[in-house]
Amino acid sequence: MPTPATPDDPATTNDNNHGDLLPHLLQICEDFLAHSGPATHHEVDTLLRARGITGGPGWLIDMLGLTRLRLQAATHRDEHGTHHDT
Repeated sequence: MPTPATPDDPATTNDNNHGDLLPHLLQICEDFLAHSGPATHHEVDTLLRARGITGGPGWLIDMLGLTRLRLQAATHRDEHGTHHDT
């Protein structure tokens, strides 16, 4: 029997959690790649190079973290009624 979703579970699909899902997914990917081994890093590097990106796995980890932080900052500003230019 599946475990019922908790109110704080970002995997639930109600409208209240959709804004929190993307930063959560970015964090999962960032953590996974930061703690993966050389074989995974090699595969990620090959994938990135096939797309013309030469920064390697470290670049991708940094971009995941930066994107997550930007989303969180934008969400924080929006919650406090601060308007910003995009």
